[in-house]
Amino acid sequence: MVEKYFGGSLPVDREADPMDDELVEMIRTARAKYEKQMDAFQLHLALEDIFKLIQRANKYIDETAPWVLAKDESRKARLASVMYNLLEALRVSLILLTPFMPDSCEKAFRQIGAFDSCQSWESAGEYGVLPADVKVCKGETLFPRLDMAKELEALEKLNHKAPTAPPVLPNVTIDEFAKCDMRVCKILSCEAVKKSEKLLKFMLDDGSGTPRQILSGIHKYYEPEDLVGKTVVAILNLPPRKMMGQESNGMLLSAVREVEGKEELHLVMLDDSVPAGSQLC
Repeated sequence: MVEKYFGGSLPVDREADPMDDELVEMIRTARAKYEKQMDAFQLHLALEDIFKLIQRANKYIDETAPWVLAKDESRKARLASVMYNLLEALRVSLILLTPFMPDSCEKAFRQIGAFDSCQSWESAGEYGVLPADVKVCKGETLFPRLDMAKELEALEKLNHKAPTAPPVLPNVTIDEFAKCDMRVCKILSCEAVKKSEKLLKFMLDDGSGTPRQILSGIHKYYEPEDLVGKTVVAILNLPPRKMMGQESNGMLLSAVREVEGKEELHLVMLDDSVPAGSQLC
């Protein structure tokens, strides 16, 4: 509107009106309210206070009807006051919004003619900081309207994106690999761990003659009764680990990948003909 009605630069002549008072007072007090909320780490309430100022500025536009004032040459000073008040509301709002969206605010400052001195924290507590003859410049659209059909199509493609394998880990030596004692095990029994939604407790035949207990967080993917008798692979020489008050002596090997934003897990299972205790190499 500043560009349309004044060629981008406001005249210095002004005409105030009692209709301005509420908006001007909100501009003057917005920083103090915002600061109180931020100091209390109530970020959502701080944002609410900013948007109360923005909403009041929107209402002010409806109340003052700049498009009507612009039709009357004798009301140019009044129109300039309205435009200046709105620019000041924008300036203060942008200062307070900067921690949340710094890049967009920086662009908006340039568009409303707010130089460095008009962007400071101190200036956010004052009204009338912009120069009286402030110059604005229409820039790029900061928040372009979304093409819903295009965005939905992109989301659909993203959701059906083929699963990708994680990157290959850094090289290890054969000696480092050999330190992992991976053995074939038969699942003797399997049950859910009480008070845990994830853990299953396995008793395994690892070929040693003594059952080995391993806990694994795969209950989301498997039911205990479906696993009894299966042939699996476990790393045996990990340090014992307490889980939900029970000791886990090793780790079962699983294959994991992400599909459409969700993790898929498959317990590594071998042919039942492979004897317990066989070592992977």
